[in-house]
Amino acid sequence: MDMQAYFSFLSQLRQALDSLTALEQEKIQAVQAGDLETLDACMKREQVATLDLRGRERKRTELLRQLGLEQVSLRELPAHCSPQDRGQAAELSEQVLRSYQVLSSAQQAARTLMESNLRHIQQELDRRQQTPEAPASQKSQTDFRV
Repeated sequence: MDMQAYFSFLSQLRQALDSLTALEQEKIQAVQAGDLETLDACMKREQVATLDLRGRERKRTELLRQLGLEQVSLRELPAHCSPQDRGQAAELSEQVLRSYQVLSSAQQAARTLMESNLRHIQQELDRRQQTPEAPASQKSQTDFRV
């Protein structure tokens, strides 16, 4: 197998990571807007994307095995390539690593925002339970006869 197939895989992986980052941004906006329907839809799409990434990880492992690079990290990839492939390997490796870092930041922001909102909701529920309700006013009777 040649390196170009692996490079194509890395390019597709970067695109998948970038799409997942956009989904995380959409999720953040839904949380901020209190749009639970959009948030639910985002979380369902996120589950699908996670399954896709698991499949991509298996494919990556197989491609690296075929190349004899199983123990080589993405950061180390350029050093294990031929001189003519080294530049492309360095560029793609850097792009994937950057996309992963941006995704990780977006995921952390979404997680923090969701946890914060959950705490706020829980605090509001706790506050409501502690505040005694005002006694109901005397029942008034209504005469519906006409």
